[in-house]
Amino acid sequence: YLKSRGLGDVYKRQVLHEYEYIERKPAMNSLIRLCSLLLVFSTACAQITPSPTPSSTGSWVEEDFRFNYGDATIFSIVTLPDHPGPHPAVVIIDGAADIETRSRNGVSSNYFKDLARKLAMEGIAAVRYDPPGVGSSTGSIVFDSLEYRTDEALAVLDAMRSRNDIQPDRVGFWGVSQGGWVIAMAAAERPDDVAFIISVSGSGVSVVEQQIFSIEAQSRADGLAEDDIARAVLFGRTLIDWQLSEPIYQEENMEASHALPASGPLKEFVDLVYDPGEITMSESLQQGISIMKTVMDEAWAKYLYLEELYIPQLENTPPEQLEAIRSIVGETLLNDPSGYMTRVECPVLAIFGEKDVLQPSEKSAALYEKYLAEAGNQEYKIVILPGAGHSIGLFTQGYWEALSGWLTEVVLPQ
Repeated sequence: YLKSRGLGDVYKRQVLHEYEYIERKPAMNSLIRLCSLLLVFSTACAQITPSPTPSSTGSWVEEDFRFNYGDATIFSIVTLPDHPGPHPAVVIIDGAADIETRSRNGVSSNYFKDLARKLAMEGIAAVRYDPPGVGSSTGSIVFDSLEYRTDEALAVLDAMRSRNDIQPDRVGFWGVSQGGWVIAMAAAERPDDVAFIISVSGSGVSVVEQQIFSIEAQSRADGLAEDDIARAVLFGRTLIDWQLSEPIYQEENMEASHALPASGPLKEFVDLVYDPGEITMSESLQQGISIMKTVMDEAWAKYLYLEELYIPQLENTPPEQLEAIRSIVGETLLNDPSGYMTRVECPVLAIFGEKDVLQPSEKSAALYEKYLAEAGNQEYKIVILPGAGHSIGLFTQGYWEALSGWLTEVVLPQ
């Protein structure tokens, strides 16, 4: 649909939204690049730096805002209502890195710009920012683990809460896709400071479950035969276990592999992961790359992104970094909202697209409700937009009505 409307770039971004392919600076070492690929910490001290010439349309006012975050200076743009404050505020949190720019969106995002201005016209301030090492922010690009991203998001929240024109007890988050995990983690970590969270296309399942779902759902939506879908899912699950110190899919993968021919690349990969024999991690890496190259052009391997993402980075990974990579990646892959969503006490709005093929909307919505109920949270609203996919924006039917109505009811009242 997006392609037919001339929005191919949006399609490409959303299809690969949870697969981070970050190689933004030549100096970034292979460990950081690969850890960023396989996914899909400091304090802040605010310094208000208004733009010398704030822009205004009569409905909103914008000004530059810089603050310190560890060794970096973060550049952001604050969009304010055109009437005197202090105002409630929203911190805008992006999803995973963009496949084209290889970085997360910042102040230049037209979507975030439009969102911030519509929020300001509703009476709510909003801030969008360049991550460290991106755009006008100083510092270095680092591995975007969910833990790091949570710390970064809270730093922006603290900076906004320090402003005289913002109500410090009424600042919350809006997060999209991967940002949904981030803002839920932030709300659980700082319940006294995060006033509310708004998740758009966020996932209620673990990172590994989300990845396997996306492989299966995209393959099925593309019209692949059931046998090919099964091959893709088996390879995807085995690929995950290959990255973990303790496999989680071994039993079902071994059972599924029994239906395969006695030999072939899929069977070879299963054997490599679960019965490797006496080989080194470096030898395992080389054998794995060889198998990926054998299957990467198969129709069923399309949504594994082996050629585009995995193989180039794996080929440039020094063997001595493999153990460190496994440790870091494993922690992120096993991230599960059940560990923190059950501690989210602030008001929550969660919006899902019925036809999302990157995360399981129906299950995610049910888990949001389950976890928030366990937290004793009675102020949440879950919305599933009929016909919508993962890419939910201001153009999506029913989205702005749901968001603005909830903000009017929950965030704006004194």
